Amino acid sequence: METSKLAVGALKRLPKNAVSRAFGAISEVEFPAPMQRVVNRSFAHLTGVDTEEAARPPEGYATLNDYFTRRLRKGARDVQTDTQGALVSPVDGKLGAFGPIEEGTLYQAKGREYRLVDLVDSAAAAEWFEGGRYATVYLSPRDYHRIHSPVGGQVEHIGYIPGQLFPVNPFAVENIDELFAINERLITYLQTERLGRVAVVKVGATCVGRISLTFHDMKTNGSFRRRQEFDLDEPVSLSHGDELAVFNLGSTVIVLVENEEFRFREGMETGDVLRVGEWVGGREVVGS
Repeated sequence: METSKLAVGALKRLPKNAVSRAFGAISEVEFPAPMQRVVNRSFAHLTGVDTEEAARPPEGYATLNDYFTRRLRKGARDVQTDTQGALVSPVDGKLGAFGPIEEGTLYQAKGREYRLVDLVDSAAAAEWFEGGRYATVYLSPRDYHRIHSPVGGQVEHIGYIPGQLFPVNPFAVENIDELFAINERLITYLQTERLGRVAVVKVGATCVGRISLTFHDMKTNGSFRRRQEFDLDEPVSLSHGDELAVFNLGSTVIVLVENEEFRFREGMETGDVLRVGEWVGGREVVGS
């Protein structure tokens, strides 16, 4: 217990945003090809990356960040639905928590909760999702780090909330209060036909160089860090599994579903490993 307190105290004193920007810059340095091959191969070996899933072998990427944000080879993932009332996993990762949003509260870890309004930093957005559902998925360094749309719908609204960059590994989740609501967040809100609003909350972390969107020039963890919230002039239409954003190094995604009739699939448990496009739940619609 004392060791945990000391570790958390050290993390609080660490200049996490500056360290993360520096690490992000280093990860984008292009070394001579023989050295880059060693760097990329070593990263894959140390973290346990499945090199067979990537579109190219490790030596086919010019920088470590290029390799980290690698695309998958064609056919490596299947989107397991084509119905508008379904939800699929937006990322590869481990299911950290999921369930109903009750009294504006989400579960973080045993004995730790946080408020929905603090996560989205908006009373209006918190009201949208009260009584709905949420799921938290943690991405480890070995995982594929592109984020895909969990639903078919239109991105109409974006929110950026500057914050801390604590790590989001299991130790931090279990020991830092309201971790996901104090770290940097980039949120995309989708309007869907059968699930209402669905939010994809991308949570920053230590050594996450930045989070970038596929369809917009918004990037996180820059030198100018001010809260932003805006509607898109032209909503962006996405289908299940379309690419949405990229983690430049790892973090966590929290999905919020407005519709109270949404249910997660039977048999899902905390700790399950999910893959992009894997069906995780849906809404039964009379007459569909």
